[in-house]
Amino acid sequence: MTRLAAVVMMIATGLFMAVTMASASDEGVLRGVYGMAATGACLHDKSPADTPGGGFTFSGTGTLGNPVTATPKSDDHFISTYMGKGIFYFDGKGNGEMWAWTFCILPPYTGSLKPKVTQALQPSTPLNMPTVPFTYVVDGARVVVTIPPPVKLTLSGWISSDHKTMTLESALPEQGQGVQYNGVIGYWQICTITRTLSRIVDE
Repeated sequence: MTRLAAVVMMIATGLFMAVTMASASDEGVLRGVYGMAATGACLHDKSPADTPGGGFTFSGTGTLGNPVTATPKSDDHFISTYMGKGIFYFDGKGNGEMWAWTFCILPPYTGSLKPKVTQALQPSTPLNMPTVPFTYVVDGARVVVTIPPPVKLTLSGWISSDHKTMTLESALPEQGQGVQYNGVIGYWQICTITRTLSRIVDE
């Protein structure tokens, strides 16, 4: 059982106990367990799966894949909302792992004539949930978390001086990368997500 799985088990069973905790910000080292709450939205476009460059066009120069310049190519597009919650564990040495639930609200669209809610990583017990490894770098108040393939995502943001809270943001696609095709619903998608993390266990 990984360190993160053990922490999740303690959360699930309400067994957190008061312990003497070392400061998670000693000498600028980021370590400890953080609870996460996330919100965001995705823009989806129904262009065919083999559409060159994905289902969006981008304005300006040097903006390939930059989501802030995206316009859907087809008339069949819609916006979904995103919410997530989870746990991040930072080991103080640049490595960590995360576990998360995600929820999306999809409005009516070609593939679904009625609104619906979808969710992922939601089995009966948190202990059955997979964890995702990551690496991270702290430079002053700046934090960058890199999640390798198959997730392949960069989270960047800011951390408080006492390392109790941080905000991590992500946008897909990352600038210079291709747009993702969501084969489950048959749409190209661009997503932006903001995560707020609060330290719940020191190391």
